[in-house]
Amino acid sequence: MHVKPSNNEEEYFARQEVSRRRKVAEERHSAFISEDRERERNLHLMKCPKCGMELEEINFADVRIDKCFSCHGLWLDKGELEAIRGQDSGFMERLSSLFRQ
Repeated sequence: MHVKPSNNEEEYFARQEVSRRRKVAEERHSAFISEDRERERNLHLMKCPKCGMELEEINFADVRIDKCFSCHGLWLDKGELEAIRGQDSGFMERLSSLFRQ
């Protein structure tokens, strides 16, 4: 004998299925965002934000900073400016010398 499910049961299982599908879609979206973020990071890692050429690390006042030898830009990571400024009283003169050719 076949028992027909009640409307409440059908509604319950339909909601469960929608909830399951929503969760799967959210997980796929989250994975896509993470992969996309990692792909973007790898494309731009150690690339000059101004001209897109390779950045090279140079030592300046015992701090490793990023320099673009194409457009001569200097890029500092968090805390590097403070570290350089704290070590050297002639900081501005030495920093400006990096921009001269």
